[in-house]
Amino acid sequence: MGKTIISEDIFPALVDVYNREGKTSAYDMIRNRYGVKNPFFVINRIKKCGKYTYDPENDRFSAAESDAANRVFMDLDELCGTIVSETAEKAGTIEDSRPAAMERLVHELISDRLMMLSRYITLDSSSRTIMIDQSSLSADGYRIVTH
Repeated sequence: MGKTIISEDIFPALVDVYNREGKTSAYDMIRNRYGVKNPFFVINRIKKCGKYTYDPENDRFSAAESDAANRVFMDLDELCGTIVSETAEKAGTIEDSRPAAMERLVHELISDRLMMLSRYITLDSSSRTIMIDQSSLSADGYRIVTH
């Protein structure tokens, strides 16, 4: 018998059974319907997939929050302050992720710009020389100004 693969398309049905009937019913469903000998690892995959959050106190799954990009940037209602929502309660975790996300964005933009400049400019620190390929710069439409 081949290896049984449970795709993420089946996770909503498993989560529904888990929340309504409990862990043992979900384990029985995984064993009987899909032929998986150890259903613990399927439930573990559901916990790690990111689509659901697991509440160990209540032993329940719930739908995960929106994606990380939506949590990093504020929408117009949040900026205007017209809606006080659950996101205000979770502001500590969101504020923690914003500087890191912005830092990654700035780092990526600067590295892209430096890669573009490295085609034209070479620094030789041992001889303290800067070599500029003026012909390539001019060919690509740049104007060279020296002081």
